[in-house]
Amino acid sequence: MWQWLIFVAVFLIGVRTDLAAQTRPVAIVGGMLIDGTGRPPVEDAVVVFSGGRIQEVGKRAEVTVPRGAQVIDARGKTVLPGLIDGHCHYWEWLGELYLAHGVTTCPDINNSPTEWIIAQKDGNQKGKIRGPRLWISGHALDGPRPQGMPEQRWQRGSIIVRTDEEARQAVRDHVAKGMDGFKVLERVSPEVAKAIADEARKLGKPVIGHSVNMWETIDAGYTSIEHSWAVMFTTIKDPKKRAEVDMNRMVGKVGTVEAHVNMVPDQFDEIIKAMVAKDIHWSPTWATQFRALSPRAAEMKKRELATLKNPGLSYLPSYNLEAVEGYFAGFDKMTPERRAPLEAAYKMVQDFARRYVGAGGKMHSGSDPGTLLPAYGVHVEFELNSDAGLSPLISIQSASLNVAKAWGKDKDFGSVEKGKVADLVIVRGDVMQDISSTQNIEKVFLDGKPIDISYHANYRNPIPRPMSDRYLTNLAQLSPAALAEGAPGQVKLSGVNFRPSHQVLVNGKKVASKFVSGRELEVQVPALAPGTHKISVIDPGVAASESNAIYLVISFK
Repeated sequence: MWQWLIFVAVFLIGVRTDLAAQTRPVAIVGGMLIDGTGRPPVEDAVVVFSGGRIQEVGKRAEVTVPRGAQVIDARGKTVLPGLIDGHCHYWEWLGELYLAHGVTTCPDINNSPTEWIIAQKDGNQKGKIRGPRLWISGHALDGPRPQGMPEQRWQRGSIIVRTDEEARQAVRDHVAKGMDGFKVLERVSPEVAKAIADEARKLGKPVIGHSVNMWETIDAGYTSIEHSWAVMFTTIKDPKKRAEVDMNRMVGKVGTVEAHVNMVPDQFDEIIKAMVAKDIHWSPTWATQFRALSPRAAEMKKRELATLKNPGLSYLPSYNLEAVEGYFAGFDKMTPERRAPLEAAYKMVQDFARRYVGAGGKMHSGSDPGTLLPAYGVHVEFELNSDAGLSPLISIQSASLNVAKAWGKDKDFGSVEKGKVADLVIVRGDVMQDISSTQNIEKVFLDGKPIDISYHANYRNPIPRPMSDRYLTNLAQLSPAALAEGAPGQVKLSGVNFRPSHQVLVNGKKVASKFVSGRELEVQVPALAPGTHKISVIDPGVAASESNAIYLVISFK
């Protein structure tokens, strides 16, 4: 009997010890707190959290550290809210990047397959996939393309809505599946845009949208309008010119940065007044386009390439490195004459941002990856904010509380305040003195739990995305289209969106190939038996990236 009593006593002591370990408060003490609300920083601050929620926040003299708490010394450091990417495109290989850069929440507006992003959110919540919290929008809503305009990469999988009822039904269907909000692209008609926004408001969900005419989307009542180019298009009053610039950008006659030379600053104040009156947020996504024009460009390039070449991130799709190198190379090679108008355009975007924030507008800072490394891009946006004269307080708010408010999640997320979820980041240095200090990530807490912020070369997502990330490769022609049996040969493969890292497959097996240009590959074909043989192209490391097939005929000798 006494042995049994001892066993029970030891068991209960063990249970109590485990419970104490689970509920032991954590106190971050002595750092400077920027809480994400826009309020001045708190020096020598204390943040106490337990059970995943913040219990107390304030100056050291005003907050009592609970007995038995785990104390983290943050002297000489800055405490921030967990960052929220203000323009997040989530792919399966992004989890570690986000956590390592202090981004604890990704509101995905990537036109992701709805069922896939639901599975990702569920996997992250259950701890089966290591990555940030996800707020999801699934497939984007869009309208029919104008005649003569090619399908853009972001339209793949879009739900095309043409009428008021189609739009409202699509919104209801999305919410029924568990979507947190909506991504709307720029080809919806004004009437359909209104229907989408109205139905979303009834269901308490945000509308995050592209726009080539912000007057229409302001009138519709979007929650947030994305990209600096939306402002550019809106300032062009002549509808014919606006349509011409739009088409030229879509077909690649002009780049996005170059298109900004059409901005008309005289229109800024009128647009801003209307946006602020309706509390419409704005995400400039200027890092992905304009960082090469920053005075910090050389340092940005050095840091970004160093991260991309980190051995722990060897699993990243190779197009990331190619895209970043190509982006900076394009600006490095520019003549002063070509660069000057782009710099002038960038200054106009900075001017709009200053006026918008000065008028009380809520700006978002986010990655918008493509030619920019995701997650890291949030910090680059902070630096561009600083270049434009915006304060660090504005920057932190732009990737925390502002985004949480847009998504209707600010009751629980977006700032370091009592009662909110304990998403926290500790960085080395004084962010108020140097905004680049946000990149010196030391500790990250997600739901009050410490997060591993290191990279692991064997990181894999168990549920890959069932479509390519950004670049859809299309094969058009093979020359010659036939070879004779029994001997190897060379053919030219033409199409679109070829890159140096692409691999050519013949009947599913890799063969030697040479990158010539974005529209041509040279392929070394091994000796094959007579027949019709499938040729395709894949992007290594990107699930579901295989191109359409083209066929090579092998005739008898």
